[in-house]
Amino acid sequence: MDDLTALRSALNGADPAAGAAPAPEARHRARANAIARIEESPAVSRPLWRRIPVLAAGAAAAALAVGAGTLLLPADEPGGIPAAYAAPPEPIEVVGGDPVDGTDALLALAEVSGERGPAPGSGDVAFVSTTGTQLIRLTANAGDDDPDETHGYRYVPYEWNEWTGPGGEHRADAHPQPPLDKGGEEADHERFLEQGSESSEETLHPSLVWPAELPTDPDALADVLAGLGEGPEDGSPAGIVNAVEFLYGTRPLAGPEEAAVQRVLAGLDGLEHLGTATDQLGREGELFSVEVEDGATVSEYRFLYDAGNGALLYRDTTLLAEDPALGSAEDYGLSYPLTAEQVGYVWSGWVGEVGARP
Repeated sequence: MDDLTALRSALNGADPAAGAAPAPEARHRARANAIARIEESPAVSRPLWRRIPVLAAGAAAAALAVGAGTLLLPADEPGGIPAAYAAPPEPIEVVGGDPVDGTDALLALAEVSGERGPAPGSGDVAFVSTTGTQLIRLTANAGDDDPDETHGYRYVPYEWNEWTGPGGEHRADAHPQPPLDKGGEEADHERFLEQGSESSEETLHPSLVWPAELPTDPDALADVLAGLGEGPEDGSPAGIVNAVEFLYGTRPLAGPEEAAVQRVLAGLDGLEHLGTATDQLGREGELFSVEVEDGATVSEYRFLYDAGNGALLYRDTTLLAEDPALGSAEDYGLSYPLTAEQVGYVWSGWVGEVGARP
């Protein structure tokens, strides 16, 4: 069965053009357009999102991917998919010796954070503005004979903005930025920049709405983090780290709240202090890392904190290994360890309504 016949069969007699026979050229153009529609998702597997099916096509997808895009697919690329929209971002510069156990250093930093006052701004809507680069996995499946999916990867620089109201009212804006070092064809980039910006609005499931005041006791906060999202609680290192990332992306933190987050992270096995580092926005801080395995991937998560006030400046994720069933980046000219995400925190605070800016 070809694609046109399958479509008319699916319409079950309701095809408004049942008596029309498209010209071969028009049919070819339609198929080319269908093949060019690519489903995109982040390269990093996130157990948190697998526990939240209510968000699979909503805020979670908007926060982590650009959604369906339309790109030209060069025939000379593996699988017909451009290997990269932009080159991998440069790693942040780290100054220091060999990594050391980070527990005591992060606990000391938590004492500094605890002296900080409330988050800036006024109102009851949380606003978080970030900038960074994300590795996106692309998959495509098109043709007459139900072919296997093909996969590719690309890096996309973004500016992100998220608002969350007290009742879970949520808006997420994602704006792709021009790459500094381009891959693929110029027309691909122009079309992506024209169509790639997305804004989604919805009401979060109650299990994703943070309490008005977060616990400042680390054990109590760990329980809140483990219970985030629908499904069973997940207090594993992967569950905690993913919940911490979601927290930082959707909620400004007062000093004592951030101190509690840092004490939770300090309790993870294998936490390391890597030294002093400068992020992509030129800000200096203390860099901590933890390696996490979630069954499908092994990743290193790093958090850069301002030594002066304990605030999070930056985080990144490096993919160390992944289940071959997910597709191997090595098939597309990339190799592990592989930078999966870099996020710089521009401003977090309170505003009066969803969509407002400080």
